[in-house]
Amino acid sequence: MGSENFKSVQRIKVSLNFGTSSIEVGSLVEQNQTIFFQYDREFLKQKLEISPFKFKMTEEIIKCPKDPFDGLPGVFNDSIPDGWGRLLIDRKLIEKGISPSEISLLDRLSLVGKNGQGALVYEPYTDEIEGMNSLFDLDEIANKTKEILKNGNSDYLENLYHLGGNSVGARPKILVNYSEKKDLFGLLPTADFEPWIVKFSALNDLEHSAKIEFAFYLIAKDCGIEMNTSKLFFSEKGRCFFGTKRFDRMQNKRLHFHSACGLLHDNFRYSTLDYGHIMDAANKLENNMLACEKVFKLAAFNVFGCNMDDHSKNIGFLMDDTGKWNFAPAYDLTFSPARGNFQSLSVGSKYQDVGTKELLKLASVFDIKHALKIIDEVKESFSKWNQLSSELAINKKESTLVEKAIERKLKM
Repeated sequence: MGSENFKSVQRIKVSLNFGTSSIEVGSLVEQNQTIFFQYDREFLKQKLEISPFKFKMTEEIIKCPKDPFDGLPGVFNDSIPDGWGRLLIDRKLIEKGISPSEISLLDRLSLVGKNGQGALVYEPYTDEIEGMNSLFDLDEIANKTKEILKNGNSDYLENLYHLGGNSVGARPKILVNYSEKKDLFGLLPTADFEPWIVKFSALNDLEHSAKIEFAFYLIAKDCGIEMNTSKLFFSEKGRCFFGTKRFDRMQNKRLHFHSACGLLHDNFRYSTLDYGHIMDAANKLENNMLACEKVFKLAAFNVFGCNMDDHSKNIGFLMDDTGKWNFAPAYDLTFSPARGNFQSLSVGSKYQDVGTKELLKLASVFDIKHALKIIDEVKESFSKWNQLSSELAINKKESTLVEKAIERKLKM
């Protein structure tokens, strides 16, 4: 990718690749700063709804709405890297003499190509991100991510771009292949090496943010919330990093991922969604009221764990190659307080100082029979914080900070 050969994309072919074969979904075209989409006629026969609520299947040409994703439907906006991934891409563009403001959303999808999250693939590929040509050092990556965050550039930019340019979310991270059996990183996904995500600290993170996130993972598992396998990685210098197995990849298989944000066309930065909206969506997608309980338990976890960064991009759904939808394993669960104690999603129509009362109000709307039992289970799991923080050697200052916040929430 360079300024001399970069040409803006006017048309994108969208396909679904579940790992065994590619199915053409349709085409995106930009005309006069407006994006249009048309489903492939053969795809319409497949009955695979990639976005059932806001992007219905039709033979007509669809004029994509300007809001809330600047002209892209939510299902494709989910593929656009944000936060750390966007920072890396924009720095790479600038390095090649290309202004990030001059490239379109279709250009950004072309940059994603076949390497985005989920099963959606975009052609033509403007750039290839296949991974580094050699193994890497966690300490070096940690140092170089801070260089990028502080100075906006680094001599390691190319490697960071290959490792994390298609990532989503605000915090620095790398997309790697890891063998739990061998406790080694590898270059390609094989029978032993599976796709993982390893996170690195942002500038304002707590010193032991990785250990705190791992403790929250253990608490979530303890109270019955589904999460993919996660672990702490330690560098040669003793630094600690949180890693988790990707749930949209299973060796050579891929699953279609759709965030609640994209599914419901929610502007997550100014969200008007309640957990009730997520519960309703889960029930409709899975056709099972038990799906509501999964979302309810997640809501209780985020409330009592002071995870107030619980916005709609941090909740998602997965579809397999038969069109079956399931609530995705939980992710990005960690201590994340907010000024004024505002949740990102409301609970029972309330955002601030949410507690048991609001959770029970939410449960009553969906007739969740064992709501109080679920709440008690979550509270009981969080009561183990001190034991976990001691076992993980989280420093006293940060352990106490989390402890006091949780104690306050458990009384509400």
